[in-house]
Amino acid sequence: MKIPSHASQRQLGLTLVELMVALVLGLVVIGAVVNLFLTNRQTYRTTENLARMQENLRFAFELMARDVREAGATACGSTTVANVLKGTPPSWSWEGESLRAYEDCNAVPTFPPSNCADGTPVLAISRASNSAEEVRVTDHDPAAATLTLSSTTGLDVGDILFVCKGSQAAIFQATDVNANNLTVDHQAGQNTPGNETKCLDFPLKPNQCKTSFKGGTLLKFQHLWYVGTNDRGGTSLYRKVGNDAAVEMVPDIDQLTLRFLVKNDTTYRPIASVTAWQNVVAVRIVVRSVSTDKVGTDGQPLHREYPFTIALRNRLD
Repeated sequence: MKIPSHASQRQLGLTLVELMVALVLGLVVIGAVVNLFLTNRQTYRTTENLARMQENLRFAFELMARDVREAGATACGSTTVANVLKGTPPSWSWEGESLRAYEDCNAVPTFPPSNCADGTPVLAISRASNSAEEVRVTDHDPAAATLTLSSTTGLDVGDILFVCKGSQAAIFQATDVNANNLTVDHQAGQNTPGNETKCLDFPLKPNQCKTSFKGGTLLKFQHLWYVGTNDRGGTSLYRKVGNDAAVEMVPDIDQLTLRFLVKNDTTYRPIASVTAWQNVVAVRIVVRSVSTDKVGTDGQPLHREYPFTIALRNRLD
């Protein structure tokens, strides 16, 4: 048997230079793979955030549009309402006062939100046609100022309520809620703002309480929309009904812009330029969504705006 020479044995291994070249090539391949992984991961995060933002904007449109379109609607068809709250006109044109906006939360006269983001406007909508929140009036003693209801769930002392039956309707503040007897009282001179009179007659006739709402419908009616701070350190689109706690409706919304079209006008105007809210026929709303992650090219969150225009059904000719 032939024994290989020392020179032949040396050529069976790798030289140091060859090993270093192999290591460099391996590092180049690994770096390319890692870079591809990071690029795909960033693309996925960006796409996921954009999809979530678009979803939030669609939700904001669907939810707000439903309330705005129904502004001024009632379960009974009433348009003229006896408003017994102190500091308000004794008779209320329901259609005329069903939509209003405020520059900030401090301007909201009754039950303003407590978590408003700086500079956010508030859109106030009055609608008494939400079947999910309606309560039936099973009995009414006008002289005793007591309504007996099918349920008092969700009702509290101080709530501003709307009650209607046929062409009759009234707005008042609950002065007592008895869950055991299923009753709500509407006495005068209690709470804030309080009721001017316990009588819910239209035209108002203090001390001549004759109108009975037995068989009618009662519900909370004023909805506030605004951008507020959430418990995660960000901002969201909120909806507040009456004296209830505000509910987070759409997360990651950081801006709300409102403009209004007045009848016989062609320009959408800001809040300060609207002097006759009863003449507003459409609302242009711009909501801005912000990404949860900082996936922008400059390492900042992404922003997307979504404008939409909604006509008030009850004011269309």
